[in-house]
Amino acid sequence: MPVSETMEREAGQRDAKQPSGTNGSAVPTLEVKGVRKSFGKAAKEVLGGLSFTVAEGEFVSIIGPSGSGKTTLFGVIGGLEEPSEGQIWIDGKETTATRGHISYMPQQPSLLPWRTVAGNIELSLQIAGLDKPEAKAKAAEWLERIGLGEYARSYPHVLSGGMGQRVSFLRALLAPQSLMLLDEPFGALDALTRVQMQQWLMSIWEQNRRSVLLVTHSIEEALFLSDRIIVLSDSPAVVLKEIEVPFERPRTDTVWEDARFQPLKNEIYDLLQSGMKRGERR
Repeated sequence: MPVSETMEREAGQRDAKQPSGTNGSAVPTLEVKGVRKSFGKAAKEVLGGLSFTVAEGEFVSIIGPSGSGKTTLFGVIGGLEEPSEGQIWIDGKETTATRGHISYMPQQPSLLPWRTVAGNIELSLQIAGLDKPEAKAKAAEWLERIGLGEYARSYPHVLSGGMGQRVSFLRALLAPQSLMLLDEPFGALDALTRVQMQQWLMSIWEQNRRSVLLVTHSIEEALFLSDRIIVLSDSPAVVLKEIEVPFERPRTDTVWEDARFQPLKNEIYDLLQSGMKRGERR
């Protein structure tokens, strides 16, 4: 069976072929409800009362000024930080301040250097509950699918930056959790590799849809990848606007030539500018 057909079959088995957007499921994969977070004796507020959702099968990006609390928000969603106020709900259950409900792709691949490329994938699958033979077979199968089968028994130091991020994404993709958090995964890559990785990520995601929340500083990246973009203000972060991305799927690089692309980019840029001025006035 061709790879694309196999991936579509698996996506169907996981009920992941719902349409993107809020009409995909009655219960959102993620609900952030009035989340505030303060630090230190002076109770410096970083998150100023955030509320938003990510629907089943939806790709949502968060974009905001540097220091607006995006990483703190990920810590709260992942259960590493307890909010000062508010709740996190995943798949209809409250998960506030509890771990193990999300899969995560960090800014750097963070692969264990003493394990092979396949070994890194196998370990994450075993931690997720697969037995060793099944984890080994699944890792080998998926490394072939993403074009890295010949590197399965190599060690991470031989991989390029883009290759390492492919392995990191695969590790998150194969985790059993329904929600993936992607924390500026391509920020450290050169411009050409970054565009190639965006296109690669989109092609994989289109065929095996998971609910994704992406943090990025790139307006172009957010517009290319997302169904919806949440624009945050400067710290303490609030939602300035949620923007529905109108480009049809599957996405191609012709998106950048769409007449609607530049006006949306300008709108988001203006929102970010206004959000930074808001922070200066506080």
